[in-house]
Amino acid sequence: MKTPTIKYENMRVEMARKGIGVQDIAKCLDKNRDTVGRKLTRKSPLQLDEAFIIRDTFFPDCDISYLFKEAMGNGPGAA
Repeated sequence: MKTPTIKYENMRVEMARKGIGVQDIAKCLDKNRDTVGRKLTRKSPLQLDEAFIIRDTFFPDCDISYLFKEAMGNGPGAA
């Protein structure tokens, strides 16, 4: 089974760099791992407050716009 890809390219890189998994983010947000996975793959909306909690907890040295910049071709309406 194919693993869904996080649509926020810079976040994916920073998570790998720091060894942070989706489960870690889910715990921080007090959400189910699958729910957070859907948010990071853009299958469900990521709320602004959730984005700031993620940034403040795991990536305080990263600008929010850098962290949640989408990879080319991954915007709304992309296949």
